[in-house]
Amino acid sequence: MDNELLSENTESEDFKKLLEESLQIRDDFAIGDRIKGTIVYITDDVAFLNISGKSEAIIDSLELKDSNGNFLYEKGDEITVFVVSQKNGEIRTALKIGSGEINPELLYTAYKNDMPVEGMVTAEVKGGYSINVSGFRCFCPYSQIDIKISDDKLKYVNKSFTFKIIEYRENGKNIILSRKVLLEEVKKEKEDRLKTDLKCGDIVSGIISSRHDFGIFIDIGGVEALIPKSEISWSRTADMSGLHEGDEVKAKILSLDWDSNRITLSIKQTLEEPWSKIDRYQENQIINGKVVNIIAQGAFVEIEPGLEGFIHISRMSPVKKIKKPDEILKRNDLVSASILSIDQKNKKISLQLITGETDPWQQPVDIIIDETHKGIIENINNSGVSLRLENGMLGFIPRNELLSQNDMQKNYATGKELTVTVKDLQVESKKLILSEKGARKKEEQKDYNSFLTNNNQISSSSLGNIFKDKFDVLIKQVKEK
Repeated sequence: MDNELLSENTESEDFKKLLEESLQIRDDFAIGDRIKGTIVYITDDVAFLNISGKSEAIIDSLELKDSNGNFLYEKGDEITVFVVSQKNGEIRTALKIGSGEINPELLYTAYKNDMPVEGMVTAEVKGGYSINVSGFRCFCPYSQIDIKISDDKLKYVNKSFTFKIIEYRENGKNIILSRKVLLEEVKKEKEDRLKTDLKCGDIVSGIISSRHDFGIFIDIGGVEALIPKSEISWSRTADMSGLHEGDEVKAKILSLDWDSNRITLSIKQTLEEPWSKIDRYQENQIINGKVVNIIAQGAFVEIEPGLEGFIHISRMSPVKKIKKPDEILKRNDLVSASILSIDQKNKKISLQLITGETDPWQQPVDIIIDETHKGIIENINNSGVSLRLENGMLGFIPRNELLSQNDMQKNYATGKELTVTVKDLQVESKKLILSEKGARKKEEQKDYNSFLTNNNQISSSSLGNIFKDKFDVLIKQVKEK
């Protein structure tokens, strides 16, 4: 009983399958129909297609070849074709109209059924281009030749493209074509696929389609995306001279805005972050770099793309006062500098410009401490006076170490010479505290010591004279006796 039931179910399924297949079989094709067929046999002239029908379908083999005559398809491939004619039970198809012999009726059929046509751009004419479609002269306006109109209008001449007939008039004597419509359809299909496939963070490949001051556009599968200049390289001065139209690049997707048709990519995000290699650098190391920016406080130097150090204006000379960084540095200057400190947490590198000048801070400290020094005032503020010593060292005189603490702007003008002593000196931090009072005190002590020496000499001389006078008196008294 079970076997009989199983047999009945199997026969029912087979019948259902045969019924579905029979419903799919048709032979009522009309000119202009779009159908799918599988290549079952290929010759140099024609290829035979297995389609859902009782008649054979054929296609010119020329349509299946590239410009060099090589077949693009092989036996077993499925292709989508258009029915272009039916004669004596034979169905003739084409991938597009224009590669073989045609007539006005076929062009009209292509117009009514949105069939693509192949045409050669033969010349630029007023308002657009003259197109030859298998001997039929057609017209394509400038606005319909491409999605983006090129400034080089002659770039399309003597080239073959696929078009769509958008107007058919006067029995085929006035035919207007559009390439743009087909390109937009293809673009839409590609966009729909990419909307499903792409997500932020993906790495994609694309071809550079154009280059501008603000960045480059690349084609990723038929959709245009922008790589801003700031995302070309980790360097703030990204060099785009090595990027050309047609070059292939890899980039990371930063944002996807399909509503506004904006896709933003980054090349630098596919590269190693420069600060991840900071361990290669140490304090006191000498580096070579390029000046990439100058501000009032100093200059930024690019050590390598994306890795910059800063030279404070006070670190631009060990012996001279630099008022403006651009007095000695310009953008793109190549310089040597010493690394003073590396702040990895805040991503900051402090540098000291190497100038070739003798650094006074390298001389023995004892020579400086015990002497008075002369210097020129470089700056005055309420806290005190900055003084450049004759040996090049820059020191500071606190207000309470000045001889005249009132009306400082009047008594301590820039350029005035002062005499000072060293109150405190720290070589490592290059800190030098000076004292004008100390110099005065040292001078007074010197004068006092000199006075004492001179006074002692005078006193000794006077006492000797007294003894001599007394001695002379005694001698005289002895003789008289």
